[in-house]
Amino acid sequence: MKKLLTVIALFTALITLGAAGTSNAANYWDKWPAGKAKGPMPECGVNVLPLGGDDILQATVDTYCKLKPGAYESYINPAVKKDYDKRAKKYADGKGGVLVFKAIGAVFTTDFAGGKIVYDVLAIKDEKSIASKDKGHPLNPETCATCHAGFNGACQGGFCGNRH
Repeated sequence: MKKLLTVIALFTALITLGAAGTSNAANYWDKWPAGKAKGPMPECGVNVLPLGGDDILQATVDTYCKLKPGAYESYINPAVKKDYDKRAKKYADGKGGVLVFKAIGAVFTTDFAGGKIVYDVLAIKDEKSIASKDKGHPLNPETCATCHAGFNGACQGGFCGNRH
C-alpha cells in the first residue's frame, strides 16, 4: 500500500510539473477586436502591387518573407480603437495593437510610453520579448520603426494600413 501511495504521489507531482511548463492562459490581446490586417504572408520575390497590394505591404513581404511567418491576424486594444479608426497621430500610453504570427509563435506589438511608439516582438507562449538586437534583423524593433516611419501616407501614429 505504501508503495502504491508513493507511485501515485510521484505521478501526481510529474503531472503538476508538466502542467507548470505549459500555459493555457489567454494572451492579453485575445479579447481585443480584430483589426483589418490579416492574411497570408506571400513568399519571397512575390510582387504584391499587381495583386492589389501597396508599397507598405511590398516592403513587409520583402522584410519578413525569409522568416516564413505564415498567416497573420491583427488585434487592436479597445482603449485606443476610436483613435485607431480615426488614424490618430498620437496615442495615450499603454498597449496599442498586435500582429499575431502563429506559425512562428511571434507577436509584433505596437505600444506607447512617454508619448513615444514602442515596438517589440513577443513569444506567443509566454509574452516575453524575442526581439533581435542585430541591426537590420527582421525581428529588431528598429526595423519596425524604420519601415513605419518610411510610409507616412500608410502609417499614422505607429500603425500602418487601411483601417476602414
